[in-house]
Amino acid sequence: MDKAERILLVFCRLLKHEWLNKTNLALEFNTTERTIERDMQSIRAVLSEARSPAVLLWDRQKGSYILNHYQHRPLQSMEALTILKILLGSRALRLDEMEGLVQALCGLLSPRDEMEFSRLLEEELDGYREPSHHQAIIKTQWDLQQCIRDHRKICLHYSRGDDMRTAHIVIPLSVVVSDGYFYLIATVEGTIHKEPAFFRLDRIRSFDVLPGNGCSPEDNDFSLRRLRSTTPFMFGGNPVRLTLRCQHRAAEALFDKIPAHTVLSWEVETVLVEVTVSIPGFFRWLLMQGDAIVIIGPDRFRQAFIQTLQKIQNAYTDSKEDCPT
Repeated sequence: MDKAERILLVFCRLLKHEWLNKTNLALEFNTTERTIERDMQSIRAVLSEARSPAVLLWDRQKGSYILNHYQHRPLQSMEALTILKILLGSRALRLDEMEGLVQALCGLLSPRDEMEFSRLLEEELDGYREPSHHQAIIKTQWDLQQCIRDHRKICLHYSRGDDMRTAHIVIPLSVVVSDGYFYLIATVEGTIHKEPAFFRLDRIRSFDVLPGNGCSPEDNDFSLRRLRSTTPFMFGGNPVRLTLRCQHRAAEALFDKIPAHTVLSWEVETVLVEVTVSIPGFFRWLLMQGDAIVIIGPDRFRQAFIQTLQKIQNAYTDSKEDCPT
């Protein structure tokens, strides 16, 4: 094997993020460690010439090389401020947890940027209002993430919105954040529903890890990307296909909320759109859109939404009798 072939083979293995021990490489290619060092210098030169973000690193303790695909650099203050505003805007964490995250964010800045960022920090945090559930989230979501990684089945002790306590045997699939809440997505044993269920993390009282392994997300044919496209409202239910007529002023809100949509036609004042959604969550969101988005079909779902509107009207009519004159 000549030098070019050897270097190409080593580089291919580095691209696979393998740790390559210098001594073992010398033995494998029947050459000297000094030759391996020169090969690595050649690879570094190519990366530099190509202006690649990858960096070939040497670990003295391991006596090995590793290709780091990203160059580490201090976080810039404008980037940190953007992250801060996203975190605070979510209102998904208790105040003490939010403060801890922000302090960790400060530690990623250069000393000069940290001073500038600290001046902005106090004002930004001053207006923060934690969620009304006042529950710690960070440790719970991390523990659940370990169960997902290890494909563990758990017994979930859960408190519903009406304070009813329930217990479920579930296989955790993912933890996501939506509309200010963390949700566990999981398949539930002993139910006829094929689609995953959603559990708010702040309502999880505790969970027990059960012996043995559950199915992996791959075994469940689980796709977070597909689920987000059809269930962006964190409500379970079988996905259905709807045709909507949307006024131009509401089109952006619809497209952003349901990225996996299909535009059927653009009209003078409206756009005809096809979406695949789960009905319970979609109906709740649709109520906020007023008359800007209308269900065209199928008719049974159009009629179901009309019934929802009638129930709301009846609730207001009934409550009017109780109002003092």
